[in-house]
Amino acid sequence: MGDISIMARRLSDKYVQYGWSGNSGYFSWVGARLLDWYNGPELVEYLFGLGQMKIIGKPYAIGSDVPYFDINRPANEPCWVDRSERWIFSRIAFIDYGYFYDSDNKWYYIHPGPFRVKFPLEHIAAVVEKTEDKSEYEYLMEINKMLASYILFDYPQAHDDFNDFMEKYFTEQNTPKDYVVEDVMYAKDPIHKLFESYNSLFSYFDDWVVVVPTDNGIEFKMRKCEEPRVETINW
Repeated sequence: MGDISIMARRLSDKYVQYGWSGNSGYFSWVGARLLDWYNGPELVEYLFGLGQMKIIGKPYAIGSDVPYFDINRPANEPCWVDRSERWIFSRIAFIDYGYFYDSDNKWYYIHPGPFRVKFPLEHIAAVVEKTEDKSEYEYLMEINKMLASYILFDYPQAHDDFNDFMEKYFTEQNTPKDYVVEDVMYAKDPIHKLFESYNSLFSYFDDWVVVVPTDNGIEFKMRKCEEPRVETINW
């Protein structure tokens, strides 16, 4: 993974604001700072008022006695505004980390692969705390496998429309379902494999996925691709 990050917030039900939040964008650097230092509407307003950021430091930290990396370093460019969360990765190439402050006044971690996978930031913090290297990387790879399994097994069992769509796809492509399952699930990155080799199945869905922590693990929220699109806060 690279390390470019983006920060975003929902301004209203019609607009989002977003911009660069620096490199070294993994949770233990950018995400932890947002969760610890900017966890409330007034502080988020202050942060986005600074514009795009080279380094996110502590709120209002000034003075020669403040450590270098605790001082906010604006990039001297305002943040951009668009109409949907889908656009927050559109202006900078090769973004690897997204941080989104939604209208429920909570931060979310967005993993921008073929699907944009949205986690509560506090959930990622809890996961990282349990890892030896204090990194979310291995967990994200695990999620990719779990998500691929959910799409191929669990989702069609609960959604007849997608089950029928899958069966029609296998028939038209003259491809056995067992072959597709094995090809995807044994790939190094199953979601990329699904996207690259079986895009018709991938494209059935909205390109965002919401992860919901539960007492027993996590659940996925997915929706069929449709217009007009519904923002994830309303899923």
